[in-house]
Amino acid sequence: MHSILSGGEFMEEMRATDERVKNMRLRSIEVDRHARKLTYDFICDSAVDENLKNALADKALKYTPQEFRVVEIKVTKIVSNTELIVRAAFNYIKENYPSVGIFLKPTDIVCAEVGGVFKYTVRLSKDGAEYFKKGGAIKRLNDYLGKNFCSDFAGGTEEKEPEETVDLSSDEVFESQLSRIEHRTIKVKNVRVIDDESIGDTALYIEDADKGDVTVCGRVTEIAERMTRNDKPFFIIHLDDGTGRTSGVYFSKKNTLSKIKEIKEGDAIIARGRIGEYNGRRSFTFDKINRCDFPEDFVKKDKFKKRPPAEYSLIFPEPATTVKVKSVFDEERTLPEELTSKTYVVFDLETTGIEVMTNGITEIGAVKIKGGKIAEQFTTLVKPDYPIPENIIKLTGITPEMVQDAPRIGAVIPDFMKFTEGAVLVAQNADFDLRFIKRFAGAEEYDINNPVMDTMEMSRKYLPQLRRNDLHTLAEHFGIVFHHHRALADAYATAEIFIELMILRAKEEQEKR
Repeated sequence: MHSILSGGEFMEEMRATDERVKNMRLRSIEVDRHARKLTYDFICDSAVDENLKNALADKALKYTPQEFRVVEIKVTKIVSNTELIVRAAFNYIKENYPSVGIFLKPTDIVCAEVGGVFKYTVRLSKDGAEYFKKGGAIKRLNDYLGKNFCSDFAGGTEEKEPEETVDLSSDEVFESQLSRIEHRTIKVKNVRVIDDESIGDTALYIEDADKGDVTVCGRVTEIAERMTRNDKPFFIIHLDDGTGRTSGVYFSKKNTLSKIKEIKEGDAIIARGRIGEYNGRRSFTFDKINRCDFPEDFVKKDKFKKRPPAEYSLIFPEPATTVKVKSVFDEERTLPEELTSKTYVVFDLETTGIEVMTNGITEIGAVKIKGGKIAEQFTTLVKPDYPIPENIIKLTGITPEMVQDAPRIGAVIPDFMKFTEGAVLVAQNADFDLRFIKRFAGAEEYDINNPVMDTMEMSRKYLPQLRRNDLHTLAEHFGIVFHHHRALADAYATAEIFIELMILRAKEEQEKR
């Protein structure tokens, strides 16, 4: 007999199991209907041994619907500290509120533990602080932190003094200062309020505004009035700022309808809104609009490109492991100098689909070849901003539940750039993976300019007898067995194939001499 409890009641019962789990929190529940199994994924600020896990599993089973016969408990120890909390809050704001976080620095978030509650303050400009409050961002941030740390949170905002300007004529301009002022924005003139004066006069380049809450500006290239099914007017607006174009919907209010109707093609506006997805396509919803004058002297700046970070922060490389059943490397062989003298990173991506602009990355797997041998691996699941179709789930085995708590691609890219720094990139059908990784690296202000080698193209040249050049065929040719369509396994297989192809290439070049 089992009892049905609310989420809060269930957690109270689970925490009562032992003093060590009094602060435990539920992060996710994985459902396996085929095996009739539930996996509860908890976080806790204390270590949990197997005996306590078993006790938790027994208790969870009492409150689990009878259709599930098996309960598994996962507990990850996560200790709250101010440094980790500040980093998590900073990344969350930058990712979800780019118009607010555009000039945010980690030092603008101050956190301290008071009476068992972590209290933090986000220091923002006047406009940013008002927008943060009105948009309910603090509550969302509290919820996010509460799900990732075993603590309670209370946040607030504080207005900060304007940033000091940097004298670019000085010889002492540090790179950190340049990176702060090189955010690409457009400052409009003569703002005339229609909706809200807090929009301000500064907007992101449309080219850079790819997700979340943003402020953009530009000249209207087309505006059309439409009616909803309930006979309420709305407007479809097309906007161009010289860096890119966007289109979106604006639902007018009674007090703004007449002013919006006055906007015509060629007029300039500055608008706050949100970029999202509709029917698999990028969409923009205009929330607030003001009229303005677009600067006649506007010249597009080249995008600032970051250098790879000095240290890893989220995804760390690990020593290489093996996923192959049969190895072609059991015998010691003389490897070509080109292979042993350079560092190579062989990588593979799993994605939600094949169209780069309307799909996201769900997994990255990469291995590093040093001295001709696979030395390190880099792997992580990624939570995409796009749904994972059923056919992709069947192909890769990666489900929405698996990536629910994975980092976003923007948080992973800096560590990937660090892992690939100074290396030759290698991939099977490299163009596909490069288009995806370049898109998301570019969104984080990184430029991928590593040399690239493609095992598919190499195999066409050095294995002309093969009728096909896909990864499975190449692996079969070299006697490599692996689990296809998972990024790390594919990266290992591609690396082994690459080493074999480099040996073949060296032999062919030697024979030509």
